[in-house]
Amino acid sequence: MSAVKLSSEEPFVYSIFGLQIPESSDTRAKKALQDEFDALIAPHATYIDRLVQDGCATSNGKTILWLSYWKSQSEYLGWWTSKKVSEFWDNLSPSAGMWREAMTPNASRTQHMTNKNEPIGLGQLGNPISVGNKTGYWGCYRHRMAAHSNDTFTSPITHDLKTCSTAQDSSNENKPGRVFLTHFPDNICFVVEGQDHSDITPDEKKYWNDNLESYTTQWMEALFSAGPESGIWGSQMCYASDSGVFRDSTPKALNYNKKVQLFYFKDLRHMEKIGRSNKEHVELRSRFMGAYGPGGVLSSTGKIVLWVETTVLKNGEIECEYVGCEEGTGWMALAGNREFHAEKTC
Repeated sequence: MSAVKLSSEEPFVYSIFGLQIPESSDTRAKKALQDEFDALIAPHATYIDRLVQDGCATSNGKTILWLSYWKSQSEYLGWWTSKKVSEFWDNLSPSAGMWREAMTPNASRTQHMTNKNEPIGLGQLGNPISVGNKTGYWGCYRHRMAAHSNDTFTSPITHDLKTCSTAQDSSNENKPGRVFLTHFPDNICFVVEGQDHSDITPDEKKYWNDNLESYTTQWMEALFSAGPESGIWGSQMCYASDSGVFRDSTPKALNYNKKVQLFYFKDLRHMEKIGRSNKEHVELRSRFMGAYGPGGVLSSTGKIVLWVETTVLKNGEIECEYVGCEEGTGWMALAGNREFHAEKTC
């Protein structure tokens, strides 16, 4: 198991950009917008996972995502405020269906772990390091964060968070205009989980299917069916559409070799709680460590790549904007809640 050593001189950046493509949309125009934005971001971000999410917020179709990583806030801002990018974003149609969620956390409140030494995701932003003995027990993610010794990472919100009434609109139409959010409660926990079966061997695939696959599917289904009362404020099940497939089942996103799940938890405590209390996840975790851990049957031959990133965010470290998106997209669903500040413009 390996982690990553990040620079502590200035925040790094997660920036997630999305493009909604409902079934009823002009696909040629959407493809042109996708290609134009990709040409703007591709040469500059340190690393990008290009992903697809089936469906938009309230309609069928799909959402294209750019999960992009930047080594520093200054690098990200240099790109974001550049003339070409500013003109592209400012000139988006009021019904464009594009959105962005940018996070600028301190390295002391994040952790990245993968079962392989090859860099992936957040691992692209620094040098690999060993996680030492901080693995295989509940609370290890917390203990890998340097700030855990003087910060409990606890949300200041003590009640269940409810979405505003407009988020319940069942209309499949985009809402013209922009929604901009900059005020969020402290200690929201952003989580990236990824799996890549691209290089799995036949023997490993059989073992995975016989011993791990059903528990993985049940765990993912439990996470994505959980609501705000469980502490999950947002979730996206994504996949790399060009990675090929290794199974034929449901959910469809898990059929692909490479898939990534994104979550916003109320705080780290709620993430830990749901992991400990879900029996399928407890069994999955035990079986995976037994097979891929030291002395396990796949410890030296396993090819599957898994990674997980958990990041605690403070107020002022999240900035979101939704341009002509469907109601309920991302944090728009909470824009009317008193803990959040949203400004709507035409």
